[in-house]
Formats: sequence, C-alpha cells, structure tokens
Amino acid sequence: MKYMKTILRSPPVISRGFSNKIILPKIKDIEIPQSSVTDYVWKNLEKWHNKTALVCGETGRSYSFSDVYTKSDRISNYLGHLSELNKGDTIAIILPNVPEYALVALGALKAGYKITTINPLFTQDELFNSFRISEPRLIFTLTELWPNVHQALKQWSTRNIPIITINHSEEVMDCPLGAIKLSDVLENTFPIKAHPHNWKDVLYLPYSSGTTGLPKCIELTTENLVTCLHNQSMPQFNFIPPTTDDDQGVYPIMLPFHHIYGMLALLLNLSLGCKAVTIARFTQDTFLKVLKKEEPTHCYLVPPLMNMLANDARFTPEHLAQIKNIMVGAAPTGISDIQRLQEKTKGTVRIFQAYGLTETTGVAFLQTSAMPGGVKLGGCGVIFPNHECRIESSPDSNYGHPQSGVLFVRGPQVFKGYLNNPSATNSVLDSEGWLDTGDVGYCDEDGQFFITDRVKELIKVKGYQVAPAELESILRSHPDVEDAAVIGQKHDRFGEVPKAFVVIKRGNRANLKSIEEFVAGKASKYKHLLGGISVIDSIPKSASGKILRRLLKQ
Repeated sequence: MKYMKTILRSPPVISRGFSNKIILPKIKDIEIPQSSVTDYVWKNLEKWHNKTALVCGETGRSYSFSDVYTKSDRISNYLGHLSELNKGDTIAIILPNVPEYALVALGALKAGYKITTINPLFTQDELFNSFRISEPRLIFTLTELWPNVHQALKQWSTRNIPIITINHSEEVMDCPLGAIKLSDVLENTFPIKAHPHNWKDVLYLPYSSGTTGLPKCIELTTENLVTCLHNQSMPQFNFIPPTTDDDQGVYPIMLPFHHIYGMLALLLNLSLGCKAVTIARFTQDTFLKVLKKEEPTHCYLVPPLMNMLANDARFTPEHLAQIKNIMVGAAPTGISDIQRLQEKTKGTVRIFQAYGLTETTGVAFLQTSAMPGGVKLGGCGVIFPNHECRIESSPDSNYGHPQSGVLFVRGPQVFKGYLNNPSATNSVLDSEGWLDTGDVGYCDEDGQFFITDRVKELIKVKGYQVAPAELESILRSHPDVEDAAVIGQKHDRFGEVPKAFVVIKRGNRANLKSIEEFVAGKASKYKHLLGGISVIDSIPKSASGKILRRLLKQ
C-alpha cells in the first residue's frame, strides 16, 4: 500500500474571541494507506473469514465474512460485464438496512462505479429529484419497492435503466417483469473484472440531510473514505474490542445505511471483524429482541435513540448489560440524556460523542479516553489528525460564549463539492480548502470542541443569539417532557423570540405554565419562551435524528 507523507505539527493553537488563527490537532498527523476502499475493508479478512459478518435482526439470514467477500466479488464481476454501464457511471442503492446492502456497495465500488445511496422511504417525487441530480445508470432495490422506483424512473428518463431486486421478506415475491433478481446475479460465472478507483476519484454520492431545504448530492473520494476509516481505527479513537478466535464485537445497526453515519459504521466494523445485526424497519420491539438475543458489545446512536434508551422503562439495565461503548452523533445530544443513561447502566457504558457533516465524510471530531480530559459532557472531542480548523468570530457576534464562533475545517476528509452545483459548493468551500460548517462552537484549553448550534438555526433576540439546542436540552430535562424542539418566531419588538414544541410523556398531563417557568428559571431573560409552547405528537426529524425545523415553521 502507498502511504501519505507524515507531517508533524506543533501543539494546538487555541483561538479566543475574534480570530482567524488555525487550531491544530492534539494528536500528531498520521500516515494514511493509499488503498482502495474495498482493499482497506478486506485487509485482515484471513483473521476472521469464517466468523459471521452480517445477520438480519428480523429474518435471521446471515453471511460470513467469506460470504460477503465472495458474493460482493460476483456482483462486481456481473456489473463489470454489463453493456449498459460505462466507466464513471453511478449505481443507485435504494434499500433499507438489509445484509445485502454491504454486498451491493462493496461489489459496485470494486467494479469501479460510483454509488449513490438513496432513502428507501422517498416518495416518487423525492426519488425523481435524486435521480435528476445523480443520474444513476443501474439501481438496486427491494422487490416490494420496485413499483415506486420504477414509476419514478419512468418520470425521469426514457432510457432502459436496469433494476436489480432483492427479496427481504420471508414471503415469496415474484420478480417484477423486466427486473433482475439479485439471486441470479450471484450465480454468474463472469471472470474477474475489477477497476479500482484512484485516490482522488469520486466514488460515493450520499445526500445531505435536507434540514434547511432540498437535499444536495455530495461528492466523496477514495481519499475521503479511507482517511475517515483509518482515523477511527487509530488506538486513540477505536473503542471496538479486537476480534480474536474467541471474541467478536457485535453491534446493532439501525442507523440508515443511506446516511454517511450508517455507511461508515458498516465499513469500519467490517474492516475490524465485527458482527452487524441489521434492522431494516426499526421498532422498539425489534430493537429489544436484538438486544436480548445478540447481546451487543457496542452501539452507534443518534440523540433520539439515546433518549429512548435513557428514558424508556422498557429498556432495562439487563438489556444493556453487555454494551461497553456507545458513540453518539449526527445531532446535538442533551447532557441530561447522557447522565440518565450513565445512571441506568451504573457507569458501565462509556459514551463518546462525535461531530461531523456529510461534507466532512461523517465523523471528523471524536471524544477519546486515551488523553486527559478527552471525554467532557456536552463536548464532541478533538479534531482528527491531518486536519485543522479555525473559529471565526468578532466582538459583536453575541454567540453566547466568549470563545464561540463559526467553525471552519480543512483536511483530507473534506468533500470535493456538491454534484453539478458549483454555486452551492463555492458558498461553503473556498479556494484554500476551508469548509464553512455552518455550525457554531468553541474550543477549550484542552483542545476539546463544543458545538452549540447551527448559524442558520440561531434565534436573534434583540441582537442576542439564542441557540435552540440549549433550550431543547432544558426542556427535555423537565419531568413531563419526552422531546422538544425550538424555533424562532417573528416578533414586532424583539425581531425574533423562541417558540417551543414539546411532546408530553405518556400518562402525564401538560402544564405549559409549569414548563415555561421551568425554562425561565434556567435561562437568561432573552432566552425565555416568549413565542409560547405548543404540544405536538412527535418532533419531525430526519433519518439521522436532526430536527426538521423548517417543517415546524410551516
């Protein structure tokens, strides 16, 4: 394997107040192997080839590591011999979390094609918009999703675009007319025809979460993915126990594979020999069944799932007894939820918070127990090696913390750009490689970062900046509140004021005056809920757990 040149840097330079100073990583830069993604995933295959790699939490069907390797190769060979595909074409994966997802993604990447991962819950209009942007030339989907996908394709293109279908249900389903069965693809005997991507090639096209508008298609390269996987494999950040003849890490994966967080968890754990228990349709009953039967050793969560484990009485300490490590990311996590889960597990579970964007190939900041002060409540850890960041602020910013500002990141995990959208790319990525994350945060004296909110979501009250996440954390700590979201509401005198939406815990009665006074007792006057409180059945959120505030504003 080729390696990136190691660059040694001095300790972090901490910027305070108005600054353009660069903040460097606490951990010195490392060498990144310049391999393909598939070579990186399979680099230690011989150590655990006979162990289970993937098992469906619903049907029980499973694949060993050898199965995944062999079957993904067959998919690669099949795709490489299709006349409908040309070098550089894009293959769309429209699947829930089924074991075959890994086979398809690895097979397509090995064949040298780009993959775009699309939400299987999308409507025809949403699929049409995704197809219009990424222009797929072949699609993998479930048999039961074929009608929706087929109709969206007809709406978008007159070309004959092959659709390969997968049966997930135990119910026997006929293959739709004109579709190709995955089972037939896996029986092909085509010779090997791999076309590995180059280091700077775009190979992965996920979509942004669309929390502030329509999703954008993000171009990620081999360098982006391998760098992120390798950073998380470092001893300082790897919380996964080593796989041996007698021990194997087990994790439930309900984070959607079409999201960068779920895809990275899948690839990382395959490279480390862990067993994934896939959950295609998340329900509490299915999750409880998986926890009881599989006894997972580690877990990847988003804040709503963290909240559920901490506060739902159905999830007992016994269900969580074997879990030693949890990583939480994709959205801000309330300190009270972390504390309650630690209390429930009597401190036996280590909780690591992470931060990143799809534009930074997912995780770019992560807490670590390998250094003093490496895990702080409310923080998201230190920046990965080989990266640097800066915090832009000014004396009149009023971000609520004297060191807070807008976070900018630069390094090998920063994306290439938005597909076919140069104006959107130029709005966040400058000529020197600095990415404007759009998030507000600060860095403390230990080099630990704290994200307080998004610039676009800050509420401006009489010139003060109010972070919705802060008020949401306070609201969720109220004994009657299950979940909460806060938006800005126009106000004649103050410009904007905070308005809250709350979900009341089952069996409790809503006393909005009590909730309003509770917040007033914990927040400055300009942060009070002058926009009022509304009770709703559920908080609208994206698949990764981000609050869809634009829906609350409609």
